[in-house]
Amino acid sequence: MSITFLKANGSYDTKINQPEEKYEGIGWQEIKQLAETPQSTTKLDAAFIIPSSYKEHDGRCHQAQKERGKYHMLAIDVDDGNHSIDFVLGSVEAIIGDCYMVAYSSSSAEPDNRKWRVLIPIKNELSGKQYSQYQKAFFDLLEDEGINPDHVLARYGQVIYLPNVPPEKRDEHGNPNFYESKIVKGKAALDITDHHAIAVRAKMQSAEQERIKAEIEVEREKRKAERERKLAENPNLVSPIEEFNARHSIEELFLRYGYEQKGNGNSWRSRYQSTGSYATKNFDDHWVSLSGSDVSAGVGNNKDDGATPYCWGDAFSLFVHYEHNDDLANAVRAYGQEINPSKEEYKKEKHMSAEEIFKQVNEQQSASEVEQSEQTDENGSSLMHTVFSPSQAKPILKNNYIIKNWISKGQMSVVYGPSNSGKSFMCLDACFCIAAGLEWHGNRVNQGPVLYLALEGGLSYYNRVWALREKYGVDEAPLYVRPSPVDLLNKDANLREVALLCKEIKEKHGPLQLLCVDTLSRAMAGGNENGPEDMTAVIKHSDLLREYTGAHVMFVHHSGKNVSAGARGHSSLRAATDAEIELEHDKDNGIRVAKTTKQRDLETGKEFVFKLSMRELGEDEDGDQVTTVVVEQAESNDLKDSKIKPITSQNHKKLLETYQQMRGDGRGESNPAGTGFPEAGKFWCVQVWAAQEIFKGKIANKDKNGTWRDTITAMEKNGQIVINGDLLWFLGKHGKMKN
Repeated sequence: MSITFLKANGSYDTKINQPEEKYEGIGWQEIKQLAETPQSTTKLDAAFIIPSSYKEHDGRCHQAQKERGKYHMLAIDVDDGNHSIDFVLGSVEAIIGDCYMVAYSSSSAEPDNRKWRVLIPIKNELSGKQYSQYQKAFFDLLEDEGINPDHVLARYGQVIYLPNVPPEKRDEHGNPNFYESKIVKGKAALDITDHHAIAVRAKMQSAEQERIKAEIEVEREKRKAERERKLAENPNLVSPIEEFNARHSIEELFLRYGYEQKGNGNSWRSRYQSTGSYATKNFDDHWVSLSGSDVSAGVGNNKDDGATPYCWGDAFSLFVHYEHNDDLANAVRAYGQEINPSKEEYKKEKHMSAEEIFKQVNEQQSASEVEQSEQTDENGSSLMHTVFSPSQAKPILKNNYIIKNWISKGQMSVVYGPSNSGKSFMCLDACFCIAAGLEWHGNRVNQGPVLYLALEGGLSYYNRVWALREKYGVDEAPLYVRPSPVDLLNKDANLREVALLCKEIKEKHGPLQLLCVDTLSRAMAGGNENGPEDMTAVIKHSDLLREYTGAHVMFVHHSGKNVSAGARGHSSLRAATDAEIELEHDKDNGIRVAKTTKQRDLETGKEFVFKLSMRELGEDEDGDQVTTVVVEQAESNDLKDSKIKPITSQNHKKLLETYQQMRGDGRGESNPAGTGFPEAGKFWCVQVWAAQEIFKGKIANKDKNGTWRDTITAMEKNGQIVINGDLLWFLGKHGKMKN
């Protein structure tokens, strides 16, 4: 057991950009000692191994370990079942025999929720491919024994945390509240011969996969040939199935129907599965599931001929199963009607000329005639109920806000700003608060269901919503995020689909409160933002959605090249907007300011100052931390900094340059305490007379003293600098002392 494995110390220990460096190694004796005396650190800093002796700078990379890894260990991670350590070890021994093993509880284990890791040295040296195959076979055999291991350990570069009990899980004397380990001193390391149960199962699995792959390929070729034959017979034929598959990816449908993805790979677990395996593979143009549960549920095309049962299909087959109860004809008919409206429906939507419209009006019975004939307006023949006169006017005191002082019910708003200004994060944060009924950073909300159309964020929105759950401590709220394309420019594209989704949400939670479209440009599906035809078409369709749902429609949009000119695109957008919210971003200090620049019924100028705070979500398949950010309201000092005017004048820039030069040379000191000064040590101060001399040397004006006086007077007025006695300092980011 002289082999040493790649060891790293914490999630941030990576050498990927240091080709000359290598990772540490750790042998079995040290692992055994850690099992007996575990680490006491946070998971973020805890040591871990990769069960390979390849320790070069790219050793944490899956591809590198797949190609160059040399594995001398099998391992399991058992998080489910609350089994005893003896039951787990007994199940392992039933498969591998009398072999050496190190077992210990994981850092998140509790007395009533036991979780285990078992490390098993192997005599053979395995390549990356062999390791992955043998791990999968090992997991399969363990499931036969009633153990449900985490299949993620079959990945080439998957980290395995060494024994650790964090400080918060120890008592006042430093003793673990719960920790258990066991060293099984078997006869020898595991020897996986060709006849060993693991090798036999791995060979069977590989052969089955190849057989299934070949069968599916034959069937797909047959179906492709049949489609080509039908198309040749009828070149104008539009197939609903082909059209659906062109518009929807398998990944999109997996997410819609509750599949769980394994890392960022192509392995997924369906809602029907009860085991921990990810039995469904996404091959982009088709999927294959080896789950018996999926076969029994009838997902896609089933094959169960006595060998390994499996099922497969495309995006449309998922649509058929989950939305049309496996009724193919009904699914084809429903989607066909959606993409190919009937000729009669088309005729109804044909636009009449203005002359034809007024001719019809003149032919109808007038309102006065209706009144004289004592007909009521219940049949809609009179329109007088749609207006009111002064005597009928009454004050409406009931609140009409969604977020008080920001956006109101049934209106349309545009939130715009430059790229990376935090628009999407702020809007999603607001949507979460509305759905959960939480105050949005001190502003009251009217709780209600929200639909968020994430047209360009994709899977990142899963991370963002998860982080919001953690931030607000709310696991369930009627916020529904659709991370897929939506076309609101063409009425025959997704308008009906969005309306149906709104209807389903209403049936489940009540009327929709807010519909957020992120972003407007993606919703235009390649249309011309600057053209009146395309922009007014999108506005018209959003108005139809507003009228149908009663919801506020919020567009997330970009500012133009000239930020001061407002939101990008044709002026009809601003004309139709009830509320306009502009975002500004100070890249130097990370401060972001959202400000209402237009309000049809409310006061403008409302501001929200915030920062984006990073949140860690876990590790990816390379062992690197996956992060996202959440909105955090800025503190009072940040708010003050955001009010400081930017330095634009050339002479003002010369004074800043002077100050920075002096600070860089160490000329000056941190501010003292006392009258006219902030808290001691907050800002770097320089001598006024010294700054004046250097400043005068940087300008070409004849009246250098006059320019100095004008400059400091203007910058003091702008709140950019402060002069107290013989000391001068800059406010905000330029003058603050580094922590």
